[in-house]
Amino acid sequence: CRGERLRPLTDSVPKPMIRVAGRPILERILLHLVGHGIRRVFLSVNYMAEVIEKHFGDGTGFGCRVEYIRERTPLGTGGALSLLPEPPEDPLLVLNGDLLTQVDLSSMLQFHSMGGFTATVGYTEYIHTVPYGVLDLEGNRVVGLREKPCESWNANAGIYILDPALIGRVPKETEFQLPSLIEECLEGGKPVGSYRIDEDWLDVGHPSQLQRARGHR
Repeated sequence: CRGERLRPLTDSVPKPMIRVAGRPILERILLHLVGHGIRRVFLSVNYMAEVIEKHFGDGTGFGCRVEYIRERTPLGTGGALSLLPEPPEDPLLVLNGDLLTQVDLSSMLQFHSMGGFTATVGYTEYIHTVPYGVLDLEGNRVVGLREKPCESWNANAGIYILDPALIGRVPKETEFQLPSLIEECLEGGKPVGSYRIDEDWLDVGHPSQLQRARGHR
C-alpha cells in the first residue's frame, strides 16, 4: 500500500515505516510480536521494499527471524499468503502493517485454539457521535429528538488468526483481501471466532489518526 492519504510523508518512506514516538510503526508491531514469544515473522513488501529490508535485515537485531514475501504487484491484505515458502504447521497470526496496538496476542491465540475456530477476527468497538440533534420523523411530523446521539459498531481491527488449511484457499499471486477469506468460511459453515480488543488500538492510515498517534490535537 502506497499510503496515498498520508502523502507527502509516504513519498519518501512506505507507510509502515512512518515514525511514531521515534520508532517506525512496523518496528513497534515486530517488537510486540517478539514480546509475545513469536520468533519467526514474514513481512510482505512491495512499495519501497528496500527501506523495510534495510531496516530489519534478517531480524537478528530484533530478537526474531525475519523473512520477506516480495510482491511483484500489490496483493491486498491476504494475497501475499499464497507466496509463503511452505504451508504453516500452526495457526498463522496476520496483522495489517499500519497498526498501533497493545492487544494481548497470547490471549488471542489461546482463544482461537480453545474455541476450535477455523479463523478468528480481532475487533474493536468503533463509536461515532453525531455532532447535531437528530430528528425522528413520520412524514412531515417530528416525533422525537435525540441530541448528539452515539452509535457503535464492532469494527474489524485488521488482526486475524488463520488455521493452516485456509492458506491453500488463497489464490496464487492475485490481489485478495482477507475479509473475503472470512466470508468464505462463514458461507461454508466454518466456525469463525471474534476476539474483542480492549487494549489500545489505532489504525494509522489517515492524517488525523497519525496526528493522534503522535500526540497532536
